[in-house]
Order: sequence, then structure tokens, then C-alpha cells
Amino acid sequence: MPELDTIMTVALALAEASSSRASNSWRGDLAMTYKTDGSSLTEADLSIEEMWRERIRREFPSHGILGEEYGSDAGASAYTWVLDPIDGTRQFGTGLLNFASLISVCREGFPVLGIIDLPLPGVRFVAAQGNGTIFDGRVVRSSGQREIEPSKISLANPDSFTGDTVFGYERLRASGQLRVFDGGAPAYGALSRGLIDICLNGDDLDPFDICALCQVVTEAGGVIADWEGQPLSLTSSGAIAASASPELHSSVLSMLARQD
Repeated sequence: MPELDTIMTVALALAEASSSRASNSWRGDLAMTYKTDGSSLTEADLSIEEMWRERIRREFPSHGILGEEYGSDAGASAYTWVLDPIDGTRQFGTGLLNFASLISVCREGFPVLGIIDLPLPGVRFVAAQGNGTIFDGRVVRSSGQREIEPSKISLANPDSFTGDTVFGYERLRASGQLRVFDGGAPAYGALSRGLIDICLNGDDLDPFDICALCQVVTEAGGVIADWEGQPLSLTSSGAIAASASPELHSSVLSMLARQD
């Protein structure tokens, strides 16, 4: 679809510009502060989102924007940009590497384009509806794994699982062949490459954490949804799961279901 191609061109330009800014900031004198809700914040979070918003308003003045740092600007078109300049600010601000910049575009509330940009090591996952998932210039696919026990599982920070999600987390933590922890958005990219089979996140996600992951996973042949199996959208929040195949995802959802 030509309009989506035009949007993708701008989205890639945004990712290119933010990647150098984020990597330069990471190499410099990092200073992390905290928002009123206790979440982490750096100057790069603010400056990157400001830059993105300026370019989007110039190129697509009718589009809506939802960003982690500056909130929501309603648009007059069917398209809304969903932005997270530094996803994984805790890691970024403490000099670790598993952070990403997330750019997504939703049409009528549902993701149709997603970019997971990894400023370090300087690669990105790019996906748009019907065009596959591209990583480092090549098309990638999920593993297609169908069973849980041989699976490689990425589990979010244990502190993000609270209340009813603790049960599902503990069941998956005791499953699979290999488990990694707190991989963030890069783990969902790894799923699209066939390197991870299951990704699980807890209650603490917002739309700007979620939307960019959706096309990257699904265009590579994976499945991503909330813990009840419902599609993810501009209004989604809370716990999500992704799997390398529909068959595997069905088994994952069964394990996540609370059994009283």
C-alpha cells in the first residue's frame, strides 16, 4: 500500500536519526532521573521524542501521536504514531545494552508498522503489514517451534509479574529448555529471528511498549497477544506473550491461565 510505504520511509529516517543520538548519549556522561511514578528518565528519552514529534508533525500533520514522554496528540486521520524513544531506560541509564528505540504506526487503532531499533550494536528490526520482517537487510522468520519443552523462553524482569500474573510466570519459568531474563524489546526481535521461541511480559506495559513489537513478531510468522489471547492495539496495556507458532502460543496461553 503506497501510503504505508511513504510512512515507512519517514519511520526509517526517524530510527536512523535516533540511533546515532542514543548511542552517542550512551557513550557520554549518562545521568538518570526519575518520574513521579518512579520510572527512569534520561535526557535522551526527551530529546529523541521531541525530534521524532517535530518530523512527524511536519510530514504528516493530520496523524496522531502517542509517546511515552509527551503523551497523546489526537490526529484527524486513521493513523497514529506510537513512540518509545528509549525502551529499557533502566538498562540504558546504567550502561547496559538491552535497550531499544521503538517506533510504531497504528491504523484505526491496530499496529501496521513496527521498528525495534537497537542503537548498540547498530541494527534494527523493521516490519510492515504484508511485507515480512527485515533484520540487518534480510528477511527473517520465527523458529516455528510448536512445543514448550524444547523452547527457549525469554521472561521479563520478575518484578513486573504481580497479582494474577505471578502464577503464569512461575509455570513458564519452570518450563522450556533454556530461559533468559529481562531481555526487553530486543527479545521480541530475537523471536522474529528464530533465536527465542517464547517471550513473556508482566503487568507493567503500556501501548508504547507494545505496538512496535506486534508487526515484527507476526510478519515473521509468530503470534503475539495479551494473556487472554486478545489482539493488541493502541489501547492495550499490561501483560503480553509472544510465541514462534500458533500451536506453541495455544500451549503458552493454557499455561498462563489461572487454574483455581
